[in-house]
Amino acid sequence: MPCWEPFISRPFLLALLSIHGVASVFIPTLPPLEDDSKGDPGLGRLDLTISNTTEHSPGILIGGNTVRISQVSPSRTSTEAPYGSWPSPVTSNLVTEPISAVVEPPRIDPITGLVFWSEELNGRRAVYHFDPDIRKVVRWTAPDYDVVSRVHEYGGGSFTVYNNTLFFSRGEDDAMYRQEGPASQPSRLTQGQKKRYADGVYSPEWNALFLVMEDHSQVEEGGLQEPRNSIVMVDASSGKEKIIVEHADFFASPRITQDGLHLVWIQWNHPRMPWDENQMFVAGLKEHETDITISRFFQHGRLGRQAYDINPRLGAREAVVICGHDLTVVDLRKQKRRVIKTGYTTYSLGVAYSKAGDKVYTVASDGSRHARLVEVEVRTGRTRDVSQASDAEVEKGYISTARLMQFPTTQGDFAYGYLYSPKNKDYHAPAGTLPPLLVKVHEGPTDAASTALNLYYQFFTSRGFAILDVDYRGSTGYGKLYRNKLNEMWGVYDVEDVLAGAKHVVKEGLVDEARVCIDSSSMAAYTMLSALTIPGSVFKAGASYYGVSDPETMATNTHKFKKNYMEALIGNLDRHKDRYVTRSPLRNYERLEVPMIFFHGANDKVVPPDQVRGMYNLVKTKQLPAAFIVFDDEGHVFTHRESLSRALEAEFYFFAMVFNFTPADIVSDITIDNMDGEQTGKEERQFPSRR
Repeated sequence: MPCWEPFISRPFLLALLSIHGVASVFIPTLPPLEDDSKGDPGLGRLDLTISNTTEHSPGILIGGNTVRISQVSPSRTSTEAPYGSWPSPVTSNLVTEPISAVVEPPRIDPITGLVFWSEELNGRRAVYHFDPDIRKVVRWTAPDYDVVSRVHEYGGGSFTVYNNTLFFSRGEDDAMYRQEGPASQPSRLTQGQKKRYADGVYSPEWNALFLVMEDHSQVEEGGLQEPRNSIVMVDASSGKEKIIVEHADFFASPRITQDGLHLVWIQWNHPRMPWDENQMFVAGLKEHETDITISRFFQHGRLGRQAYDINPRLGAREAVVICGHDLTVVDLRKQKRRVIKTGYTTYSLGVAYSKAGDKVYTVASDGSRHARLVEVEVRTGRTRDVSQASDAEVEKGYISTARLMQFPTTQGDFAYGYLYSPKNKDYHAPAGTLPPLLVKVHEGPTDAASTALNLYYQFFTSRGFAILDVDYRGSTGYGKLYRNKLNEMWGVYDVEDVLAGAKHVVKEGLVDEARVCIDSSSMAAYTMLSALTIPGSVFKAGASYYGVSDPETMATNTHKFKKNYMEALIGNLDRHKDRYVTRSPLRNYERLEVPMIFFHGANDKVVPPDQVRGMYNLVKTKQLPAAFIVFDDEGHVFTHRESLSRALEAEFYFFAMVFNFTPADIVSDITIDNMDGEQTGKEERQFPSRR
């Protein structure tokens, strides 16, 4: 889902409009919705009301209103079976099957009007274009060119296009390449070594690219401790490079005015993260003058993403914005906005107007469809697919869709989450029984849960589990105030909200209190493990995937972009060392009192396996069910399909054994210690990962 708040700040859009040649206008921060009584509620609004019902059981508190949720009547052909024991066509092989995913937002060639985007399959990225006139998709880059940038380590903004010429960053050598037409061979443009490029734009007036450049040469040669960032101008013919702007820690979004006279960019410095504070600069290019205009505004920190666009049609005075879960058109004259009804519920990565301004292109998805590039008519909302998304061949009768929940938490506050009810058209549970609950913690932590189709979730819900995906305080999509609540409170508010969400669905009679479990991976596992070390935790079992368990390790062992992330989330390490100790699951792991299964890669350099083995041994020593599964060909974050399939089946099987139900179609060769009060004597299982 998009992670941008409603951030249309007045100074920024005024500067943006001046770049596009639009006269000065007043832009309200959040214009009123047209026909608001008929519009869908926006996720960023606290006056949220929801009138539709969900699929199960009574009473969820949503937006302060108790909504009755009717029990689904079993069909005449469905079979009665306990929750958790339903067979399902959503197999682990189906879940882990590679799909082609749109990974960068659409860019419009301003001359030809062709729509360009990037897709990833099996870990490699390629650029495509769509011709709106003949409705044809054409691939540009060959398989031996992985179109990806590694600037700021996370990349993004790996290509730009002008007049049927593509400029892109190649992952194999980090250089910029030029390709004239989809059938031509790319030629290397930049010649420097150990440099990375991203987020570029081409200027015909200068016949040059303006790019964010990250120089790693002095770091790798033992000089600087961090790479140097700058904005460079690269001659589009010769590749000759010149630094235009430097002396800041980070740069993003260099853009050129249509007359080629001014450069606009964003920069920020340690210890701030870009979503906390950054600055926009406008500077003359010909004189390289130092008299610059500075404006401060909120902007999401990933390169290449853009949650808004200005209609290029002369006199249109219109913008399109991804706002929460809505695709919204802002009338800059009337100071009003309206939601475009497309049939999709989630928009991500970015949005762009067509050359004529009558259509927009964005990446859309919903609870039954994977993300794909779509074309939307602005006036009517008519929506057509552009990219061929590989949706799973699963009937809707096995697909559970998310329902937004608002629930009370600590400090008299509220938090949010998405509830997925058990759903399988072939089975129903015995009357009077309740399903087990699996709670999910999203990555980030300043990110958000997504309502796009997730077959990992459907693997559980189609077998009789309920899932709660928690958007704790600090998540994006609910306004900047909500996101900033996590400042210096990570390990507190996120943990309290995860616990509050689980307790809420239990209190409302939606799930079985005795069968509440939680899982998460990597950095998000910090919240999960913290919740499991809270005395009297509502959770009865947990699953950790290569879980980060010590915030001090994250604060002292990370790359430049995240160097001061922990300072914003917890506090300065030197001044607040006590917080890093008291909020560390690793240093408080003796509090673990629930069955646990741990999945880890033998080659994990972020979280050493020995660190997790200590937690496993503790749980095992306490005579609690425990398992430790190590994949010998994996590092931090699993990449092999076999590992993912085995881990998914092992997790479900572990919960089934702990909660005493028999899965119908899941088998696993894992060994669980202490299942019958006896230890097996095996410390861990070693699984070779096969490609």
